[in-house]
Amino acid sequence: MTTKEVPEIWAEQWKAHNYEEMTEIQQLLYTPIKEGQDVIAVSPTGTGKTVAYSLPAIEKLEVKPHTQWLILAPSHELVMQIADVVRSWLPAGLKVIGIIGSANIKRQIDNLKKKPQVIVGSPGRVLELIKQKKIKMHEVKMITLDECDQLLIRENVPTVLEIVNSAMRDRQLVMASATKLEDPMMFYRNSEIEPVMIEAKAEESNANVNHLYMDVEQPRDKAILLRRISNVEGMHALVFVKDKIRMDIILEKLQYDGVAAAGIHGEVDKEKRKKYLAAFKKAELTYLVVTDVAARGLDIPDLPFVIHCDVAMDAKQYTHRSGRTGRMGKEGTVLSFANEREARTLRQYLKELNKDPIKVRYYEGVLTDDFETKAKRK
Repeated sequence: MTTKEVPEIWAEQWKAHNYEEMTEIQQLLYTPIKEGQDVIAVSPTGTGKTVAYSLPAIEKLEVKPHTQWLILAPSHELVMQIADVVRSWLPAGLKVIGIIGSANIKRQIDNLKKKPQVIVGSPGRVLELIKQKKIKMHEVKMITLDECDQLLIRENVPTVLEIVNSAMRDRQLVMASATKLEDPMMFYRNSEIEPVMIEAKAEESNANVNHLYMDVEQPRDKAILLRRISNVEGMHALVFVKDKIRMDIILEKLQYDGVAAAGIHGEVDKEKRKKYLAAFKKAELTYLVVTDVAARGLDIPDLPFVIHCDVAMDAKQYTHRSGRTGRMGKEGTVLSFANEREARTLRQYLKELNKDPIKVRYYEGVLTDDFETKAKRK
């Protein structure tokens, strides 16, 4: 059921993308998807899931003027990111378009008239176009649900179910997630089809990631600490906060202190999001402060730090946030600001990753756990 070597058909492009060996999930997904099986796949953030499900699916596409593959994703950024990845692998004669709710629907309808073989979209806009008969689901042979743990939260389930059920019954369904689904069989209760269940090991993506925490008892001290650690060599971090209110407070203090920082939340318009993300990727910003919803789909290669300014609400959220660094086996650092109670919670989260969080302090420009040496120097 697995392929350990890069398939010959992709070998040249694989090198052109500067990829090395296949990750575990890329090995495990290739054959089942190519053979047309329904798949439920769980693999940590940063292990190459998009490429894992895309390559075998692309091999099955035909150069015919109709949509054969529909990919759904929970955020606008992720939709466009997936479309870019798929486009980079498509052979000549095949087209992909991205469809998101904030874009001009008339322009999207015009693009659909070009008969793309692949559509990547957010559920609300996709369903709207299905109801207008602009997307013809009877032609779709494959459906992929990316980050389906988010696609299948309560408010999204009716829309996603309606989309999937509007396709032919013999369509192939692939569900991909960074964390386990609460109800992975919801699409199969009235079906004789048994999906293939695939789970890649978490160690693949976190082996080179350090999980640290700093003792912060008062929320007001977090902005001060962010300012101080901005002097750490190579500091370039995605900073997670619980809501817009906290973000505004932190950004105001950071900017007052001259720290290069910007923030993205649900109310930030598309152009500002693009501007801030571009500046962050160019390292013109030390910090990009984000809420969890706004961070969905942000693609930031080689990110050295993730900071949980507000401790994650649960282990699943911690995994999603932390997976932004140390992608594809690279090195990374995850730092949480936590009081005594939150530190206990953090240890529980990390038990699932077989890790222990290391308590550190900022001293002479570095993050250190060498408290004894520091005390002697005083």
